[in-house]
Amino acid sequence: MNEPLQLRQIPGEFTVHRFDPMCDIPAAVWQSPFVSVSRSDDELSIITDTKVPVDASNSVGPWLAYRVPGAMDFDITGVMSALTNPLAQARIAILAVSTYDTDIILVRTETGAAAESAWRAAGIDVT
Repeated sequence: MNEPLQLRQIPGEFTVHRFDPMCDIPAAVWQSPFVSVSRSDDELSIITDTKVPVDASNSVGPWLAYRVPGAMDFDITGVMSALTNPLAQARIAILAVSTYDTDIILVRTETGAAAESAWRAAGIDVT
């Protein structure tokens, strides 16, 4: 990584929902401006805007979400490490999501200001 990292906050607050792994994806989640759906043998996890009504077996939130703007090349290394190390040093818990184009870091809403301060101290531009 030669350029300084940038993060842009995704508007809104988000909740992580847990479902049985064989559950259908609730149609309401597609109302969210940002949604992440992950399924494993053990669970179905969905991240959606907190305002979207979802009946899950367990939900945790609210979270703030930050994304690296633009599309990143798959050969770039160290991005997630550069984003998470300052938060680990500040003892801020995260939830990370990677998509085809970018990386997204979620932090609990109450730690958002501290996370932004930690990133800025590490030279990461946050808006």
